[in-house]
Amino acid sequence: MKYGPFNYLEEEGIAVAEKFVETVLLEKGQLIYQPPQRITPIFEILSGAVKIGCYSPEGEEVCYDVLRPGDFFGNLQYLNGQFSEFAKTLTTAELRVYEVDFFKQLVTNTPKLADWFIKELVSRWCRAEDRLYAVRSLTPQEKVKKLMPYFQDQILDASGKLFHLQKIVTFQDIADLTGLTRQTVSKVMREGIGRTPIAQKRKLS
Repeated sequence: MKYGPFNYLEEEGIAVAEKFVETVLLEKGQLIYQPPQRITPIFEILSGAVKIGCYSPEGEEVCYDVLRPGDFFGNLQYLNGQFSEFAKTLTTAELRVYEVDFFKQLVTNTPKLADWFIKELVSRWCRAEDRLYAVRSLTPQEKVKKLMPYFQDQILDASGKLFHLQKIVTFQDIADLTGLTRQTVSKVMREGIGRTPIAQKRKLS
């Protein structure tokens, strides 16, 4: 598990009221938040996987990212209300939930956590830039090939079951992250770029 605010609190022996930090267990496919909700806590994934994204004008999901244990998400409320995304579990998941003002105060006033948080933001920023480069510069085959290593990891869900990330994302998720169509991703995958996601196999059978 990555370092974070909870690790710091434990190291320092700081007790925190449940209203500031708590853990929750969620079922697979459960919405954590969605538009028009703009105020959210900050969530840390302890186990399982979570998809974040938005909805198209037709109401279809558009995937921004697939998050794994150690990742944080939620609205930090720095963008003057410009927040419109959903978060949904892809497996059963255990999340640590931080009250947003407590989280912000902790990471901005603690040098060790401020350094950690900057590294987290830069890492996510770098990942987004890599994907933007792929979308603008690579062939469809190269786009999918560049993305798939991110999904090679295995993770534990909240029940302790081991999941291969590539088996719980769909062709459409990969299409959203690469700027391709679902049909193009399906064709590329059939031609041998990676292993066909189980989730999409079931949809196409």
